[in-house]
Amino acid sequence: MNRRDALRVIGLALGTPVAPAVARAVLAGLTAPAGQALRTLTPEQGELLATLTELIIPATDTPGARAARVHLFIDSLLTDIFTGDERDHFLAGLADVDGRARAAAGAPFLVSTPAQQVAVLQGMEQEAFKAAGDAPPPFFPWLKELTLVGYYTSEVGATQELKYAHVTGYYDGNVPYARIGRAYSYDHPS
Repeated sequence: MNRRDALRVIGLALGTPVAPAVARAVLAGLTAPAGQALRTLTPEQGELLATLTELIIPATDTPGARAARVHLFIDSLLTDIFTGDERDHFLAGLADVDGRARAAAGAPFLVSTPAQQVAVLQGMEQEAFKAAGDAPPPFFPWLKELTLVGYYTSEVGATQELKYAHVTGYYDGNVPYARIGRAYSYDHPS
């Protein structure tokens, strides 16, 4: 089982509670249109975020998070959905990732080796388990949640990773009642 499958199974099995900002984004139907430019993040922050999301869902036999433009989805969340406090917390988390890489490897996260990048994220993951239940939520689990939602609600995630199967047929919302006989209901004996 690869990491992507494991994350999906764990998330579904545990029924992880969804952060309110993520729920608002899903309900709003937020997607990252093609050609969208960053609106909240700087280009450097956008590249850092794209790299982080790709480390969470890398390209395998299907495209990864970068190809699905998950970083643009998260930028849209930061701009349109997140509260000011949520936005500040997220941006501080990005800065913290870069600061941890500088402290551990003596270089920014983006120029660190892949092994150093993974080590930084593993350290953040271990700290997050110790801080479970804290408010605001630790950055890295929150980033993973946003990445999963952004990826699996994208066209790439829905059609290439999940193998979306369109139901054949059509919907006819104007069917005479006499033709169907009764509406859907439970036939409970009274």
